[in-house]
Amino acid sequence: METEFPAIALLPIFFGPEQILIALALLIPALVIFNLLLASEEAFESIGLRFYQAILVTAGALPASLVDIPLISLGGATIAVNAGGAVIPLFVTAEMVGRGRVSCRKTLVAIAAVSLVAYAFATPVPGTGITMPFYIAPLAGAAAGLLLARGCRTAPGLAYAGGTMGTLLGADILNLADPAVLAALAGGRATVLSIGGAGIFDGIFITGVLSVLLAVYAGGRLREKAGVCPQEENR
Repeated sequence: METEFPAIALLPIFFGPEQILIALALLIPALVIFNLLLASEEAFESIGLRFYQAILVTAGALPASLVDIPLISLGGATIAVNAGGAVIPLFVTAEMVGRGRVSCRKTLVAIAAVSLVAYAFATPVPGTGITMPFYIAPLAGAAAGLLLARGCRTAPGLAYAGGTMGTLLGADILNLADPAVLAALAGGRATVLSIGGAGIFDGIFITGVLSVLLAVYAGGRLREKAGVCPQEENR
């Protein structure tokens, strides 16, 4: 007795140009976000955060970037602080300094150095915000971390603190403190000017991740060539 089983035919599905474009428009951003989150998690772990802390900070950056905390009103504009672009970097920096992972003195020097660079390259654009070439702050943060740590293992932490806090201070706060810049950005209408910006791809988030990755890579190469890294003083 023969038993017949229903046949299942696997037929190729052909997509039209419009469907392919829609699929790519959804897939590419998803892959970019996924890889960015992986890189940022590794970056946060390299500056001393535990795995679960790195996950919380990385995953928290996405919803937190949608939250602006109002501070004061000036000239019809509301000055706010972005939770993802300002509060989280401040929390991470304070955690590193508080636990002694980086020197407080060197952290302040790194922040001051990067803030000067950020202020020099930042450009207030009415209707857009404060813009700056994306590579300036990461390079400045990594350079400050490597120089202050002499290529040692505290370089990534100093790079993160200098890159993020220096950008916030030099690009955002110092510019918003100028009444002429504030008036130009507000454009005479009620608006919210957010310190730290908004969005997972905001310059502060990118700066923190790239600064750390650059410092990790460059610091590792320096240690390979120079031999054993000397223990830092006043760490």
